[in-house]
Amino acid sequence: MTIAHAAGGTQIICSANQRPGFPECDERTGGARNACATTYEYACPTGANSQSLAAAMPSQKTGFGANAVLTGTETQCTSGQLLTLTINGAGGVEPNPDINPTNATGAAGQLVPNVTFNVDNDATHPFPQFPRGGGTVAAPNFGGDNYRWADNAAVLIERAPGLTRWWDNTDQGKDTQAEVASWSYKFVSWVKGSSAAQPSCACGFDITVDWPANADPVTTYTQDAAYSSNCHF
Repeated sequence: MTIAHAAGGTQIICSANQRPGFPECDERTGGARNACATTYEYACPTGANSQSLAAAMPSQKTGFGANAVLTGTETQCTSGQLLTLTINGAGGVEPNPDINPTNATGAAGQLVPNVTFNVDNDATHPFPQFPRGGGTVAAPNFGGDNYRWADNAAVLIERAPGLTRWWDNTDQGKDTQAEVASWSYKFVSWVKGSSAAQPSCACGFDITVDWPANADPVTTYTQDAAYSSNCHF
């Protein structure tokens, strides 16, 4: 598995169905396609994108793409993400969005050898807070994030013979230019194989966004090797 995260980069997703809910992506059909034989081709931005930094209420999004090469067919594998995050604004820690359940249970070695993830798959719960100080911890707490079904209109994902890939885009925004804010995300994007001969792959990584008062944000990506397996970051 690889994670596409370079600023100014592009993640290509081929979709049999139109996905109008992703305005950041360039939708291509017919002769405008250059990578997909299916009806729709989506070219989606990685790195900081959709920036409105000069607005009274500034905002940006931060994109990445997960790309997994499969040794079997896509029906033999399941995929998804785990996420924990903390949003700090002028008023302190802000509420997290709700979990989008996945089918990872967090069993030891299920996704990464010798690592157990505590996974909450209750859609009525918010994603867990990023651990204080960040870094790796034993049995970390995550919320499930479902990137499994290509016909799920809520996500942009492609599952085809020999590959699984998807695109995600996180939101950052401030109420005023003078606000001091930060975002700390820890993701594990994964594809679970069906047997020892078809092992799982997982990429653990952090995205941090530090946004000072009256200045542009600083966004960084860092791989977390302890939560990664068969990953090229």
